[in-house]
Order: sequence, then C-alpha cells, then structure tokens
Amino acid sequence: MYYITLDLEWNQAYAQKALAVQRRLSARLRGEVIQIGAVKLDRHLRVCGSYSVIVKPQHFKKIHKHVSDLTGISQEMMDAGVPLPTAAENFKRWCGEDFVFLTWGPDDVPMLKDNFHIHDLPSEWLDRTYDLQVIFNQQTDGGTKQRSLEFAMEHFEIPQNLPAHDALNDAYFTALVAAKLDVKEGIRAYDASQGQYLESSVIGDADAGEDGYVTISEMLDDAIVKNPLCPICKKPLASKGKPLHSKGQRYIYYYGCKKDGDIFLTLKLHRNFNDTWRAKRTITHATDTEIAEYKKKLEAGSIRRRTRPRRPRRRSGQSTPKAE
Repeated sequence: MYYITLDLEWNQAYAQKALAVQRRLSARLRGEVIQIGAVKLDRHLRVCGSYSVIVKPQHFKKIHKHVSDLTGISQEMMDAGVPLPTAAENFKRWCGEDFVFLTWGPDDVPMLKDNFHIHDLPSEWLDRTYDLQVIFNQQTDGGTKQRSLEFAMEHFEIPQNLPAHDALNDAYFTALVAAKLDVKEGIRAYDASQGQYLESSVIGDADAGEDGYVTISEMLDDAIVKNPLCPICKKPLASKGKPLHSKGQRYIYYYGCKKDGDIFLTLKLHRNFNDTWRAKRTITHATDTEIAEYKKKLEAGSIRRRTRPRRPRRRSGQSTPKAE
C-alpha cells in the first residue's frame, strides 16, 4: 500500500460573485481548485513519486489578488492550466489502486469533492483520507489544537528549504513529517476513534439535494433531534438533561436508553450554499467522565446566566438622566 500526501491551492471569488455562482449551480462552491500537489510514499514511508498540476477554473476565472500573492500563481499560469476533469483523471491514474491519502488538516478533500461535484465527477475514491495533523497530535503531546504544518516541521527540526503555499512543496513537507510518525499505528487509532459512533449522518444537506433548515430552531425542533431512537434497539430515547450549546454552533443532547445505557447526540452545524442550515449528527455512548464534563459545562453556563447583571428597567416616559 502507498501513502499519498495531498495538498491543494484554490482560487476564491469575492462574496457577491461566489454567492451568485453557488445559486446558479445550486451547489456549494467555496473555491475552485487551481493546483493539485501530491507525493507518494511506499510502505517504508520513502518518497517514490510526485504529482503536480495547475488547474484552470471554470467559474472563478479571475485570480484573487490574495491567492496570487500567497501562492505565486499568476492569471497567465491559471489560464494555461488543465481543466479539472482531465486533471482528476490523470491524478487518479497516477494514484493507482492501493493507497490512502494523508492531508494536513481537514479542508483539502472536502474542497476537492465540492469541485468534483460541480463537474459530475465520481469522488468515492477520495474517501480513504486521514488527517495527519490529528495523528501528529496523538503521537506528540496528545493535544487537540490545530497545529500548522510549519509547527510540525519545527518540532521535528525539518528545514523549510522550499517556498510554502505551493501545493507540491506543501505535500512534500507533509511527507517529511509523515516519515517521522508511526503512520500505520496512527491510522489504526484514527479508525478506532471514528468507530466510536453508533450512528453518523448529515441532516439538512441542501448541497446533496435535501431541504436545508431555514433556521436553527427549525432544526432543533426536528423529531430526529428532539425524539431520536436508540441506534441499537430502535426504542425511543429519554432526555436526561438540557442541551449543551458550545461555541462553533455545536449542540450536545444527553439521552438515556433503558436497554443500552447513556447516550450523547451531537450536532455540528454548518451553512449550506443557499444560507440554510445542515448539521453532522452523531450518536455515541456517553462515558461517566464525559457525562461529568457535560454536567460541569452545563452548570457553568447556568451560573454565567444567573450572575449576569441586569439592566435597571425604566418606566414608561422616564428619560435617562444626563451626566452633568
């Protein structure tokens, strides 16, 4: 099996242009890929090949100044690029049959899938992807912070002797970091952590043809959130606490099943292309430690609300006194 480190550069449009394109396409398109860079590693994590191509965008045809300054890709270079369907076909052929992708961060493959979608290209072959940033954290300090690729290179004392924000260079740097990690064990642990889900789905995904939720309240009132079934025995779950709302539009619901124990239902909200809402909905077993943490955060939020100073009410017709 081969490990392929993948990095992308993409062009962006100004907000009004981007929104107009998305409405016309009825699909999410946050940016158009303009460079694909990849490095192939053998099972011993030795570099054995590379791939790089400049892609000509179909919708965001004018290079954004910030993108050009960051990547060094000019309008002329982009105009001379390869159409995405051709680049995708060549890239898939280069990848071969037995491989997994390693990316730094979670953004590249979803972006590539969005681009494939608007060209009606199959994207299932992109699914075996692992975020090397997560594996790096697991095998260094065990933290959850989003560390930059430069941070990981400094950690392993890898010299940055090539310009950053070039897709091939960044894929090569990612490969050098991968060679310092136990990638095989990292993938095993990664799969195990993903396997904790009793159920995982996306609700309200307008980009996939569903009806998005017009408001967050509409989503939270949906029976699939308010009255869910146990994913194991299919019996109704009983609420055991108030929803915990944390920053980043994340909601945690605490439920119980008489047969299968305590359960958390988590929603992670995102905007659809048409300004409606969707959410990744996951259900997991709730451990004693997680329940204690949930209750602690819920109580902390309640205390903040109780201790927030109230503004004095003014009677009708009463004016606010002016400072002398």
